[in-house]
Amino acid sequence: MLAKASSTKLRDNWILGRGWDQEMLRERRYPDRSDIDVVANPVFLRRICGHVAVANSAALTAAGVNENTPEPFGGEIERDSIGKPNGILKERALEIVSRSVPRDETEARQALVVASEKLLAQGVTALHCIVEDEQEFKALRELKKEGKIEQTIYVILPLNMLDQVSSMEDELGVWANGFRIGGIKVFLDGSLGARTAALGHPYDDDPGSSGMLTTSREQLSNLIEKAGETGLQLCLHAIGDRAVQLGVETLNESLGPRDCRKSRPRIEHASLLSPDLIKKMANLGLVASVQPRFIYSDNWAEQRLGRDRIQYLYPFKSMLRAGIHLAAGSDTPSDDPSTAEGLWSAVSRPGLSPSERLTPSEALTCYTRGAAYASFSENDEGTLELGKWANLTILDRDPFESPPEALRKLRVVQTIVRGKVFRWN
Repeated sequence: MLAKASSTKLRDNWILGRGWDQEMLRERRYPDRSDIDVVANPVFLRRICGHVAVANSAALTAAGVNENTPEPFGGEIERDSIGKPNGILKERALEIVSRSVPRDETEARQALVVASEKLLAQGVTALHCIVEDEQEFKALRELKKEGKIEQTIYVILPLNMLDQVSSMEDELGVWANGFRIGGIKVFLDGSLGARTAALGHPYDDDPGSSGMLTTSREQLSNLIEKAGETGLQLCLHAIGDRAVQLGVETLNESLGPRDCRKSRPRIEHASLLSPDLIKKMANLGLVASVQPRFIYSDNWAEQRLGRDRIQYLYPFKSMLRAGIHLAAGSDTPSDDPSTAEGLWSAVSRPGLSPSERLTPSEALTCYTRGAAYASFSENDEGTLELGKWANLTILDRDPFESPPEALRKLRVVQTIVRGKVFRWN
């Protein structure tokens, strides 16, 4: 595959990719630079979760990564027995190489349009877009102005754009042509699939590791203060229980329940939660942005966490009962964007505790009203009410009357965005 890609490119052209999963490889290990040094081009391939990548020798050289490159806080440069980088980069170490990747504006615009069209066909009427960089942000804003993306867009900025927010004051928190700048994304840990999610106890299948925190308590406190000054909603990526605990405790210390309920901080993923963490999140009035399809795709979860801890993985029912605001999404491209797949996963919970299953009504509410609440847009969308935007998805059958397994087969017949109708065969 790499050889084929290389045959169509100049020697210094980068080959980029995403989607590999070591669990699907014969040796069940991360590929390293020796596996992808078969071509002379710089190669940079992200794992499906985006939290680990492998770079070949040409890419490492282009980025200036060598045996003397220091480890960034919240990241890891894996090395061989003599201290030379082996090409495997984790968390914030990815940024060292990604900064060196040339940007193609035309290609980025085309990709965003294609992605929005595919999501529209899936019945998705509103997007919460966590943009990667300034180029992607500008492309997204321009495409929306040009009418090339139909969905409403709630933008969550990357941390590296926080200092530019002062120049966007007129756009913050205001819907303009279905486009709104609302949040700032802060990574507290990594992913379970990459074993970089920060756990309170070691991984069952890697007893020498408990994952990693990618932001310190002091850094998070400062970021909470800065976000408060700008009016941006905090969106804290936290998958492991240790990362969620860091987020919850720091929010409580910095803001407290009153200000949290007003500013609606989001915990993105909130995957592994003890009953105590659920209670603390509920007391603060936090929003949990969850991805039900992870239940199905994380079919290795018991290997990672063990039988005792897995009961606390994706405890959606307990979260709802406690009063936590649940907003459901897909986290695409990390997982399948199909809402039908997500509904089925939330209602069926394949491989996980049935006591945490949601009803179809509860699951749909998370995808609609819950998602609208998470973006401060509950007065404009999320429910079918007079005066709200006409954002609707028409299905080929009634999900409330369908058995759980049939939810996977739901087909979108029409998608309506602010009154504009799109019909699908």
